[in-house]
Amino acid sequence: MASTNQPQPQSQSSQESSMSNAEELYLESYAFTTAAAIVGSVDRKVFVLLRDGRNVFGILRTFDQFANLVLQDSIERIYLPKENEQAPERFGEIPRGVFMVRGENVVMLGELDIDREDEHLYNMQQIPFEAAEAEMKARNAARIKEESKKAKSYLNRGLIHEFSKTDLY
Repeated sequence: MASTNQPQPQSQSSQESSMSNAEELYLESYAFTTAAAIVGSVDRKVFVLLRDGRNVFGILRTFDQFANLVLQDSIERIYLPKENEQAPERFGEIPRGVFMVRGENVVMLGELDIDREDEHLYNMQQIPFEAAEAEMKARNAARIKEESKKAKSYLNRGLIHEFSKTDLY
């Protein structure tokens, strides 16, 4: 006795139409892997991570084919991890106003949920931006020094260790 739950073979035209739909769906998503993918975020609040490690939040007003961005009402925020188990995470922020970003310096861009964007800050301690910036610079300098030592060690073994001082994200 044959089971009635077995899938029935599709006709040739039915198979072609389902493959055609899959191809169309693929092409639609493929078309927006360039700077044009940003168009949906215009006039919305976004987060931009820059190559030098800075975090900028603001309203995306415009962009061009190179993903150069113009943000309005922007702020720069520095996050500092815990120094020890008892200390809270810290952050510092400063208003930057209209902020222009060259596209080649954008590591990541994401749209923010304006209802939830500041929830994570409630468990953090706010410190002056200048103090956060000084600590971040000291950490970056230590990281650059460590990576330079690592690169020399690799080079002595005939290996390459890729690290750029401009990429601190």
